[in-house]
Amino acid sequence: MAGVVDPEFANKATKSLEKPDMSQNPPRFIIIGAGSRGQAYANAIDKVCNGVVSAVCEPLKFKRETLGRKYVWGDEGPQEGQSFASWTEFVDYEKARRQRVDAGEKNVPLGVDGAFVCVLDDMHREVVIALAGLDLHIMCEKPLATNMDDCLAMYQAVKPLKGSRIFSIGHVLRYSPHNLMLRKLLVDEQVIGDVNSVVHTEPVGWWHFAHSFVRGNWRNDKTSAPSLLTKSCHDIDLLLWLVSAPAKAGQGEAHLPDYITSTGGVQFFKKSRKPAAAGNATNCMKCPLGDSGCKFSAKNIYMGDRVGLARGNTKWPIDIVVHDIEDYKTHEERLDVMAKALSEDWDDSTPKEEVSKRQWYGRCVYETDNNVCDEQFVTITWPESVRPAKRVTFHMSAQTKRQCERVSQFYGEHGEIYADSRKITVEDFRTGETKTYEPTTTDLGHGGGDTGLAQQFVLACDRVKNHGWPGEKAQNEFVGCTLEEVIRSHGLVFAAEDARINRKVVDWQQWWDEHVTKVVGN
Repeated sequence: MAGVVDPEFANKATKSLEKPDMSQNPPRFIIIGAGSRGQAYANAIDKVCNGVVSAVCEPLKFKRETLGRKYVWGDEGPQEGQSFASWTEFVDYEKARRQRVDAGEKNVPLGVDGAFVCVLDDMHREVVIALAGLDLHIMCEKPLATNMDDCLAMYQAVKPLKGSRIFSIGHVLRYSPHNLMLRKLLVDEQVIGDVNSVVHTEPVGWWHFAHSFVRGNWRNDKTSAPSLLTKSCHDIDLLLWLVSAPAKAGQGEAHLPDYITSTGGVQFFKKSRKPAAAGNATNCMKCPLGDSGCKFSAKNIYMGDRVGLARGNTKWPIDIVVHDIEDYKTHEERLDVMAKALSEDWDDSTPKEEVSKRQWYGRCVYETDNNVCDEQFVTITWPESVRPAKRVTFHMSAQTKRQCERVSQFYGEHGEIYADSRKITVEDFRTGETKTYEPTTTDLGHGGGDTGLAQQFVLACDRVKNHGWPGEKAQNEFVGCTLEEVIRSHGLVFAAEDARINRKVVDWQQWWDEHVTKVVGN
């Protein structure tokens, strides 16, 4: 029976992204970091959540005012407590605001109940620890932090709050209708029985990887973190959720891994792969290959008709290169400012500190200071313990046509499942039937995961604020992910990097005891 669509789940998935009923006193949130992720979550809160965006914190005035006008203050301009140029300014304000309330001052503006932390990865630790000190609900964009020590410091700061406050991580893949359907089939219904092995691929996309991980913020693990963390911690978390986590968050025992191996490196984006015809050029705007001679031409990508200005696009990735691109009203003005931005380059006389602290979107992809893997494999082995033994292979690849459209194959005792981010096909060995499921979504951001995560987090906050729920109950019921699971999935990424860098097989329990248990205890 080929091509069967599950209408009941399709309707449920679509309905779940409708806006829930608002409480009389809905939870209020500040967006800290008004970049693309902050904008995505603000939009989700506005469209599908029973909460409100009541403040924004962002150092760049254009981004701060753009988000503020759209979701906070409209055309009237910001009022007290709605706009902050730095997270420290917000923290200081909130402490002073509470003192004014305690002193009995009248007409003090309302504060916020929670925060969406969308700043750069290496800032997460200090921001989250400060917010935990304010006893706020926190949603932190992934990854939690760029090293295990920072992750554990954040864990220790947030853990005392879990009885009363919600903590979520931006692992949005858990919340897309597609992956919710996949987990329903694999875990709840066990349509292929016990999983024996999994092969999962994240195709990053050839120009997307060049934009973000060769020229952009996440190109060097000295200033950011390994690409397995910054790009693919999503996927490691998803795999653990599908084959390792208990069926219900906070209940039962996880099936913990046994051994981890990994290989990978800078396979493509390096000087030895540079076309000879490019000569000594280090910038696309001066390259003798021209616009059509290299698919990675920055001029072609950002100014051409693939994703650039020539097709009228002023959003991502264009506004990453020129953040105020929409302030330039004509196409010619936008081309001029983009060309100027892409022409910026460095040479041997430029201080390394200057090179490392900013992005160079016009730089030749074969001449940058990138060092993060553009190809990587991770293999995880589980022993026979609380569940039967299994093995998972994860592959991250930069040179792909698909862009972040994951492909997975699950092999089980009674059949197999193929999932390609749009369809899920189940082959049942016992009946010979083939069923295809096509979960629907009302949003394209990570397949509906952006809106799904925001909705569940805000629902949990609302239950705590307005319905008397304990924080841990709301966390497990709506977020569906414990703080311990967050630490475990990040730990597995760092363990895999340990295996890759040191060319060894990592014993998971031994690694965990050494890097986690010794620091925070059991």
